[in-house]
Parts: sequence; structure tokens; C-alpha cells
Amino acid sequence: MFELQYFIIGIVQGFTEFLPISSSGHLVLVSELTIWQDQGLFTDVAVHFGTLLAVIIYLRSHITALLKNFFSFQFTQNDNLIKIIIATIPAVMVGFFIFDFIQLYLRDIKVVAVSSVVFAALLFVADHFKIKISSWNKMSYTQAFIIGIFQVLAFIPGASRAGVTITGARFLGFDRSSAAIFSMLLSIPIILASLVLTSLDLMISAEVNIDLYKSLFAAIIAFITALLSINIMMQIIQRYTFNIFIIYRVILGFILLYFYA
Repeated sequence: MFELQYFIIGIVQGFTEFLPISSSGHLVLVSELTIWQDQGLFTDVAVHFGTLLAVIIYLRSHITALLKNFFSFQFTQNDNLIKIIIATIPAVMVGFFIFDFIQLYLRDIKVVAVSSVVFAALLFVADHFKIKISSWNKMSYTQAFIIGIFQVLAFIPGASRAGVTITGARFLGFDRSSAAIFSMLLSIPIILASLVLTSLDLMISAEVNIDLYKSLFAAIIAFITALLSINIMMQIIQRYTFNIFIIYRVILGFILLYFYA
């Protein structure tokens, strides 16, 4: 059941999905550095399901509270579920029109390199911006929408969905833990939408060579590494800044520019 390609895909997807370092950018890098054939849509669905399960388990207390309020109809003026919906709308609407264009013209290693450096710089500015610090529970609907606008930037390969949403939240004055938690909560509907779309593509595609065991193996690896990466990130930012991720992105970007520019 073990195969290096599926092991690497699981690690890359799981470890980078929720860190502000761009999972799509790293997957583009893997495809550039290897001669592996595409792993197929079924494996894409599997690894995304693995990361989705990881974030649901980590945020289970937050999700339980959201669902409890929803099913008990305890809506308030600052209902957190509504904030998540508001912040998700811009990416869904814009993504519907530009996703194919991005896939065709911007999935390039040079784009990943430049985006990695540029958005690392933005995160650095946001993370060291001296303004009032508050919790995401005190977020307004307007602030949620602004973070949603930032999330649209994640369609640029190398920008990082986690990175741009955390950047937006930090610019608005939310503490590091709150920025990361809200970013991960926003990932749930995005990953679900990706799963649905990829599953639909899978059903209408001619792909018949599905290796269930290899895909399941990749999903398990993605789940484990995603859970580990979330815990590592939260421990780091509760004590320090996002600098370690910023430095990594800058170094990665310049290395890629040096070899591929």
C-alpha cells in the first residue's frame, strides 16, 4: 500500500493546508520537482477529506457551539455562523468566474515564488501593526466581509488561503490565535465546496483507475500531518509571532526565483 508519491502528497497537503505558507503553491512545486503522473481526482478528494476531518476535530468545541446555536435558533446580532457565511461569500462568487483562468494561466512556479515573498511581506506588516487587539468573537459583520475579500486573494498560487485570511484579521486588530481560528473555521466551507466540485468532476470524468488503498493511505497521512501542523502553529503563535512562517516563505520564494526565474 505504501508508495512515496502518495506519502509525499499526503504530507504536503496536510502540513501546508492550515499554515500561512500555501498548500497549492507547494503542490505546484512538487509537480515541478518530480516526474510523477497526476495522482488523480479521487486522491485529491481523499486528502482534502483528511484535512477537513483534522480541522473539525481540532475545532470541535467551536463547531459544537456554532451548531448548537443554529439548531436551537439562538441567533444574535453578532452570530458567529453568520460571520463565517459572510466571509465565505466573496471567495465563492469570485471563484466561480476566475477559477478556470487561474488553473490555466497562473499555476506557474514563478507566480508561486513572487506570491510567496509578496504575501509574506504583507503578513509581516499586519502581524506587527500596532493597533487594538481583540477576539474574533467580537468581530463585526463588516470585518468578516473584509476578511472574505482577503480570502479572494488565495486564488493566486502561492498566496495561501490561511495566510491571506490571517493577514486580513491581523490588519483588523484581531489577536494571533483568533486570526488563526477564524481562518481555520473559514477553511471548512471552502474545503467542503472543493470536495463537492471535485467529486462532481470525478463522477463525469473517464477516470477508472482508482487505487482505493493508495488514496486512503494519502488521506490518513494528510489527516495526521494536518492535525500536527495545526497544533504546532497554535503553540508557536501563542508564544511568538508569525515570523517563522514569514521567513520560510521569503527564503522559499527567493530560492524558487533563483532556480526558475
